Amino acid sequence: MNRKRLLMILALFVILTAGCTPVKAVSGPAATNAPSNGENEVIPVSASGSTAPPVAANIKLDKIKGDIKNVYYADGSQVLILADKLYLYDLSSGTVAAETSLQASDGILFHTVKNGFVAVGSKINTGNGSGGLMAIDTGMEYSAVFYDRKLNKQSEFRFGELLKDNEDILSLEAIAISADGTQAAYATLNGLYLYDFLTKQKTTVVDLNGEDLKARSGVAVFEQIGFAGDDKTLAFKAQSFDIPAVPDKPSFDTCGTVNTDGSGLSNRTFDNYTCKELTAYNKQLILAEDFTIPSGRVLVMDIPGGKTKMHKLTEKRESGFVSGSDSGRYFATTVSDKTGWKIRVYETGSGKLQAEQRISGDGEELYMANHPIVKIIDKTKTYIVLVGAKQAEIKTKVEVGRF
Repeated sequence: MNRKRLLMILALFVILTAGCTPVKAVSGPAATNAPSNGENEVIPVSASGSTAPPVAANIKLDKIKGDIKNVYYADGSQVLILADKLYLYDLSSGTVAAETSLQASDGILFHTVKNGFVAVGSKINTGNGSGGLMAIDTGMEYSAVFYDRKLNKQSEFRFGELLKDNEDILSLEAIAISADGTQAAYATLNGLYLYDFLTKQKTTVVDLNGEDLKARSGVAVFEQIGFAGDDKTLAFKAQSFDIPAVPDKPSFDTCGTVNTDGSGLSNRTFDNYTCKELTAYNKQLILAEDFTIPSGRVLVMDIPGGKTKMHKLTEKRESGFVSGSDSGRYFATTVSDKTGWKIRVYETGSGKLQAEQRISGDGEELYMANHPIVKIIDKTKTYIVLVGAKQAEIKTKVEVGRF
């Protein structure tokens, strides 16, 4: 199969996948085996299944100005809160440690690195674009802004400097920053690359231009990537083809790892489980499944070695919406009922349910339009839930507590 045909098939897959993006949560009766107690109350669950009194979180966000739109992991008990400014907030002391203004962007992800933070942002290119297939020409410009621990801007790097003509980075999730802050990995239709900010050297990790699918384990494009294994490994979620390729068969979801020097490529599928969302940590990966075909399970993979374990969740529908904690000790799921959301926290190692909270939708349809944003801070066992943060037309509802 030549590359042009491969890309045309992949483009059709991307179009079909984009049409499946959730814009409204599924409503309906929700069965649960976990205890519930009230509209907005968290119920910690012990290993024996008994419940303990809720632990109130003495956290006040009155110093955060403007509507909170997102929360990102920082370090220890600190988080980054995006509102009218970017705030570095300490959950232990309840104080703002630092703040700074941000340039407008169309999307942003934050990475905590050794000496500070890196904001990887995207902005729509208002020029003529870079050409190529309409379905995969993103028309986006990507940059990385480096901050110190006090949110003082140190430098900025534009990824466009690394791209060839008619080459695009596919999304924010196709860019990763190493834990020491010295390297960036990024993926385009041409391959998976590594860039060293210190030496200014670009290297190819996996080349996607060749006709030999077997040499790259069938990978057609890398969609999501993340550093793992002490920055020596790249974890990925990809689209792949059969080996040998089956004519007219579309690409399918795979996930795996590859060493940063290009060796040890492992590209995997799993029986009756479609990995769709990657959360990468140093020693493990959390792989959530396709929300359109949930099985009520979550897959966890160890790094290195690739040993996997499958955790069964309380409800079948919740397995497509999984959020990992800052260091991966816990993960959270969200599932809707007719009038609100249920947030559940599980321990990643054992898969045991740790806490459940129900948050009312307050009768507002927009609060039920998209799944909430959930963040868990391992050190303080604190959860932060943002309901309605993805809807510009309504003020974000914020719930904070401990389990």
